[in-house]
Amino acid sequence: MPPKECYDKIRFSLSDERGVLRFERFEIVDAPECWEVEQEVRSHLVGRPLTDVDLTYLRSLTCNGDGACTRAVVQVIEEHQQMFLGTRGER
Repeated sequence: MPPKECYDKIRFSLSDERGVLRFERFEIVDAPECWEVEQEVRSHLVGRPLTDVDLTYLRSLTCNGDGACTRAVVQVIEEHQQMFLGTRGER
């Protein structure tokens, strides 16, 4: 799957209800080939503060596809860390 296509299939929500911006939900829609990675990413993200996401761990995940979804997930998280935390892929 092309990276842009996977990027467009990523859905998640963040909340700062507890005073820290955290992931509440994560999924990759209409990408059955990514279900294993989706489960691992969801397990890592949901309930975790945006600042504590381990990008090195996420980059290490492999899937049945070509890795486009894993790269897209990392890109989305890096973008949100930059936007909300002012970081630049430091984790």
